[in-house]
Amino acid sequence: MESYRAFSQHSSNPLELPSSDARNKAALHRYRKARAMAGNQRDSDEPEDDLEVSDLKSYQKHVAGLLQERPAPCAQIELEIEDLEQAVPAITQDYKLIDRLGTGTFSSVYKAIDLAYHEKWDNSVWHGLHPRESSAHYQSALRPPGTKVFVAIKRIYVTSNPERIRNEISILETCRAARHVSQLITAFRHEDQVVVIMPYHPHEDFRSFYRTLPMPGVRAYFRCMFRALRDIHARGIIHRDVKPANFLFDPHRGVGTLVDLGLACRMGTEPHSHYGKCLHTAPTREYPHGRLRRTTEYNAEFVRKKQKDARMRSGWTSDRVGYLEKDTRPHSKANRAGTRGFRAPEVLLKCNEQSGAIDMWSAGMILLFFLTGKFPLFQSNDDVEALLEISCIVGRRRMEKAATLHSRTFTTNIPSITPEGKPWREFVESLNPKLREPPKSDTRFQPYSLSEASSGGGSYAPPPSSSSSPGPGTVSRETHSPSPFADGQEHERDVEQALDLLERLLHPESIKRTTPRQALYHPFLRESEDEEGDDALFPHPFGEGICGEWHFVDPVTEELRVRVRTEGGETSVIPVRAGEGMAIGNEPCELHRDY
Repeated sequence: MESYRAFSQHSSNPLELPSSDARNKAALHRYRKARAMAGNQRDSDEPEDDLEVSDLKSYQKHVAGLLQERPAPCAQIELEIEDLEQAVPAITQDYKLIDRLGTGTFSSVYKAIDLAYHEKWDNSVWHGLHPRESSAHYQSALRPPGTKVFVAIKRIYVTSNPERIRNEISILETCRAARHVSQLITAFRHEDQVVVIMPYHPHEDFRSFYRTLPMPGVRAYFRCMFRALRDIHARGIIHRDVKPANFLFDPHRGVGTLVDLGLACRMGTEPHSHYGKCLHTAPTREYPHGRLRRTTEYNAEFVRKKQKDARMRSGWTSDRVGYLEKDTRPHSKANRAGTRGFRAPEVLLKCNEQSGAIDMWSAGMILLFFLTGKFPLFQSNDDVEALLEISCIVGRRRMEKAATLHSRTFTTNIPSITPEGKPWREFVESLNPKLREPPKSDTRFQPYSLSEASSGGGSYAPPPSSSSSPGPGTVSRETHSPSPFADGQEHERDVEQALDLLERLLHPESIKRTTPRQALYHPFLRESEDEEGDDALFPHPFGEGICGEWHFVDPVTEELRVRVRTEGGETSVIPVRAGEGMAIGNEPCELHRDY
């Protein structure tokens, strides 16, 4: 098949239009033809780059309108679907591919109808057992008989490293029953083709709602996100690529799902560096983001000397500051996977004891987009430039402390990087002067105005069979006043709370950054004054929770096992699949509820 280059519709680039969209050139042709009819002559074959600035902005606005529409599968997408069906013939027996959802460097994702959902499969494992009061109940709700059930089919390219593929599927298996995380239905290989089947989640492009979503919707967005991050971090997983394109959110239902764990890794698997050792520990249960080592665990005098030297060099003139021409020090290696503009300072500084704090920084960046009304914000060309962008806000001294935490030094004499920097709230207010003005009513987000009584007790319904509009009863669990658009006083309180959470998420020192659980209990996101709060609905990792002592992993086969009592009162051991035997909150798992 003819080679081509295509881009995902869910990219972080706000001006990106899929090259496979045949209407791209057609829209430009119609635009120029209209100009000619109006008397402003322009050759229809004139290069696009020759457009005047005002014309280009008008055209980009038109393209942005196309992005909000659902394009029909073009010839190129049909060729891709046909190629996949030929490469994996068995796929047509159980699934009908209908569209492409997105494509990237290592894979493409397609939307398909699960032809055998109601008759052939045991769907209990990937549905999970989330109670009705949980925001993740939509994951467990079975689809009504006779309805179409959509799935997302991920085709992993043969150019992917086999270990990378194994790692992604293994992590998906570990994240069974995690809330608001894309679940693994199944995965199989045909010759050199690997296919992963996951649920399809209706959503809208982040760019279509981030400027206008009311505060209840923003809260729903981050409650889902932090529940997902809390659950995967508790299982020792770092997502590493949290960004709007990887968090599929339906603003009408208030439901979001974290997807694409292709870059995810397990904590404690970072490559060891021979150049320096971080001054903080690896993540533990007590300290999810690590803690500062005791002064007896490192050479404190050497660290102070390096800090003093770096601070002195920051005051030198430009002709005396630069890189060593021949740097004989060994290179520092660390995992820096992720997307530019979302990498945390510790990733840029090549810390080799990374934790879930890097995901929280990325989440903070997304909150920054909501508050400033601008996306994207940081578009650096390399890690050094990215550090300088962050330093312009947090200041030189805080960045020096962050660098020291990871056995690095930070030196700069750039005048715009002041010693103290500025608070993130000041940065937000400078970019968005209208931040404290209550938003105008937007009927697109009217579901947020429904009361708990009218929304069926606050529970979620299963996702609709179409992504074009929400189905009946698919409303958010949010419960608010009759109008979702707050008055001035309420909006002011929401803004202050959001800014406070932003400061905690974007703390340059990873060990001081807020954790997902702390974020869920922050005043901006906490749903009630109930002491248990999110803990009551937290799905414990296998082997934990109130019945965790009855769960274990077979040391030989590494299979999950559970001890249960027989009718005669004796104890027997049975195997369980990933996702089963999950204790939620203070309740035992489904296998021990009678005890």
